[in-house]
Amino acid sequence: MLEIITLFSARIPSITLEISSMKTQIITAVVASALSATAFADIKPMSTVPAKPAEQVTLSNWLEHPNNHWSFQNMGIHPSVMVPRDGAISEIPQKLSPEVVNTKFAYGDAEYTFRQAMINDFTDGFIVIKDGKVLHEEYFGDFTHKDKHLWASSTKSLVGQALGLLVEQGKVDVNEKVSTYIEELKGTHFGNQTLRTVLNMTSALNYSEDYVDMSPGEVHFEYFRRLGFMPAYDLMAIDPTQDDTPRGLLGFAGMFEQAEGLDVNSTFEYHSPNVDVIGWVIARVSGQPLNEFIADNIWNKLGAEHGAMFSTDIAYNPIATGGYSTTLRDFARVGLAMVNNGEYNGEQVFSEQWVKDSFNVDDHDRTMMMNSVYKAEDGAVYDPHLEGYKNFLWVHNSEKNIATYRGVFGQFLYINQDRNVVIATFSSADSASNAARETSKIRVQAFESLAETL
Repeated sequence: MLEIITLFSARIPSITLEISSMKTQIITAVVASALSATAFADIKPMSTVPAKPAEQVTLSNWLEHPNNHWSFQNMGIHPSVMVPRDGAISEIPQKLSPEVVNTKFAYGDAEYTFRQAMINDFTDGFIVIKDGKVLHEEYFGDFTHKDKHLWASSTKSLVGQALGLLVEQGKVDVNEKVSTYIEELKGTHFGNQTLRTVLNMTSALNYSEDYVDMSPGEVHFEYFRRLGFMPAYDLMAIDPTQDDTPRGLLGFAGMFEQAEGLDVNSTFEYHSPNVDVIGWVIARVSGQPLNEFIADNIWNKLGAEHGAMFSTDIAYNPIATGGYSTTLRDFARVGLAMVNNGEYNGEQVFSEQWVKDSFNVDDHDRTMMMNSVYKAEDGAVYDPHLEGYKNFLWVHNSEKNIATYRGVFGQFLYINQDRNVVIATFSSADSASNAARETSKIRVQAFESLAETL
């Protein structure tokens, strides 16, 4: 077997040849300094021992660019739990066609190649798969096929599919209220919502997914402190046997109220706390922590190449809304299951009916999306590709079954059932919001345009 992973050096291509009795493997290393923005040339986080002060990653600056290039590959800086793999690895066959990255597409008045679009948005690695076979796989900087990387909010879509397994087993009814499963939320705004409302993020929370305007005391500021966006040493120091202040995300879920002037099930609003609640339901109904449920019911069936890692909140609960970390290929394996209605590696990894339902947005789903900021054509986060949002899945086209998993700073899993295409990308972009970042909008257009040519 000849395995070729095509990568590029900054100035001089570097190719290393390894020969074993089983296969020949050609791996070309990547040096990103000439391919990424100039910021990388000046600051190289954690590049010396000990780190220079200007290059020291901390719990206060880990999200800042270019520190995130290092931190997203080293999420052990936060409390974490493991998601072990088991069984045989499902090898992804190859039909290498590296020229696909030179495919050109138009965006506005400009023209880009697919690869340029990836580089411009600080991509750490990407893989393109057609008909279940790798066409191209590329890594930048010191990120490799063996390294784990944060999924960020792409985790949400995995959690949505995890819940679908319990629905298929008849253990969960999405038309029931959250309080049916989580007694602690009875009498709260979340407790009064149906799981369907929460899964579609139409729960009308008094909350803002604002990663920039962090005002102490605001609901989203307190939420992000528990999420780990910034260090919360006061919360860490609380003895839960002496003080009932909510330290973690689950304890904080009961604090949310309905937004003034907004009806439930009227507007899609991208609000991370919804996913914490669904993760809690999975744990409560299954009797397993979320990381163990995913390991037993998804990761081991997927034939993953590596174990995964789940960052946790201060109370050591897996962060369902954005804490998953894996290698790039394993991220792509999830896409291979999605593109085949949940089946992969000879296993029904996800519920076939649930995957189909996730793509199947109806008129009400479309209306809720049209009422959102993502469909305001004069707004900063307008997205022409979105049709709806269901089961934590960003649906682009419900007829062709095209959708994405999306995570801040450029984490994407593009799934196109019509063209049988999967594209996975990990990145460390220079701003959090994909929806507002122009280079991210170009990236999404690159996905759509390349898929149409394959």
